[in-house]
Amino acid sequence: MIRPEDIKVVAWDFDGVLNRNIENGVFAWARGFSDDLGLSLESFSGFLFQGRFQKAMVGEACLRELVTEWAGANGASGREGEILDYWFTRDALPDADVLAMVAQLRQRGIANVMATNNEIHRTSFIESDMGFDLHMDRIFAAGRMRVAKPDPDYFRHLERELGMSGQHMLLVDDMAENVESARRIGWQAFHFTEGAHDDLVAALGL
Repeated sequence: MIRPEDIKVVAWDFDGVLNRNIENGVFAWARGFSDDLGLSLESFSGFLFQGRFQKAMVGEACLRELVTEWAGANGASGREGEILDYWFTRDALPDADVLAMVAQLRQRGIANVMATNNEIHRTSFIESDMGFDLHMDRIFAAGRMRVAKPDPDYFRHLERELGMSGQHMLLVDDMAENVESARRIGWQAFHFTEGAHDDLVAALGL
């Protein structure tokens, strides 16, 4: 049960929450990757998402270098910039309904921060190119913090940075394991699934 009267900070996940880019578990960029770029999505995903991206996510590898490595081995040398630009721009689909909630909360004096598992390059794109630095009071990203959800240390880092105890923090996230981890250390949390906008509005008391 969400206690709106106790909430002082809402920590928003990005992909699937602030950004409506996931449909039936598939990211927007992946849906046209092969047809639009003439490259193998299966090869690219297999190379990147079997451990390499997870290292980049926590600052132990560089996403640009990984994409450069894959491109060089798959007949796409020099196209790493194009691939990353395609990925980032195709997945740039801000959820206007969620951002309206953010604006209402800000009017009530409640802080809004982003709590994302993105690595540093896409985080910079989200922050500057997509303009989320204007919507959020702070942006917390796994690549900068060097720790990712659902690790409890991720949430403790936010508590320390914001000087706020968990009971006054609300996580809105589309991953059940992240929601459960936050709750275990005393946070309030809302599991945001596709189409849950009205439920979230009600939970927030908006």
